[in-house]
Amino acid sequence: MVSMGSSLADRAWGRESAVYRITGVMTVVSGWFVTGVGAITIAFVVGLVLMYGGNPAIIVVSLLCGWMLVRSNLRKNREAAAEEQPREEHGTDTKSVIDECIAEVCYTMSQVTRIYDRTLIAVFKENRKVLRDMVQQSNELFYRSRERKYKVMPILLQLKESEIDSGHYYVQVVDYMNEITKSLVHITRPCFDHIDNNHEGMTKEQIEDLMKINDDVETIFSRINVMLRNNDFADIELILELRDELFESIAEAIKRQLKRIKNKETSTKASLLYLTILNETKTMVLQARNLVKSQRYFLEHKSE
Repeated sequence: MVSMGSSLADRAWGRESAVYRITGVMTVVSGWFVTGVGAITIAFVVGLVLMYGGNPAIIVVSLLCGWMLVRSNLRKNREAAAEEQPREEHGTDTKSVIDECIAEVCYTMSQVTRIYDRTLIAVFKENRKVLRDMVQQSNELFYRSRERKYKVMPILLQLKESEIDSGHYYVQVVDYMNEITKSLVHITRPCFDHIDNNHEGMTKEQIEDLMKINDDVETIFSRINVMLRNNDFADIELILELRDELFESIAEAIKRQLKRIKNKETSTKASLLYLTILNETKTMVLQARNLVKSQRYFLEHKSE
């Protein structure tokens, strides 16, 4: 009722969002009824069995519940054993750790580059469908990086004693990947929420500024991806110069936006989204450069 009322209040009945709101309400309400009817039916059947079956029925139901619990625990133990088996087979083979780390870093950065670019373009075009897909993909990428961060300790246990000094560089690589994906999520989610709530889109000046920022970020990320794929970090100082130039461009864009806010040339919601994109972009590029540096140190120590 609140969703329907809000659609009526902001005159959204002629927009696509009204359909989403109404179907969402109907889905939630129907889900409540389905869950309630299912629970009542199961409780009714079990109650009849216990009432007419007496003590034998109680014993059978108890045994059935116990068997289901044991089966669930056994399945979890088998899955855990399957995850531990490859680690035991690798043992102290650290080459697999290096290859896996390189592949994961390359995959993460390529996905970040693609999602960031498509998100900004979708915001400019106010494409709700693409933004929803980008939110889902960025969430999956973030959860994947977070899961790897939680598995740092088992990976470190695979390293030999002579390679412990390089272990903290691996920890830094994993942590920087997690921070990059987190910043990406903080860009995609506000962008989708802004368009999904039918707020006013970006102005022409804001789009021009963000397009320039997007081009600079794409240049930096493209060079980073090439270095990571080839394991050649000769251009790392060039990345530092490009990063500093990007930060100057972001600072100038923020100043221009503050002037537009003072002159009331843009809406509050659009201004907040614009500043959020710039700040999170700065954080993401900063962490990306740190990631490349830690990846280089990690590979150099491993080769030594």
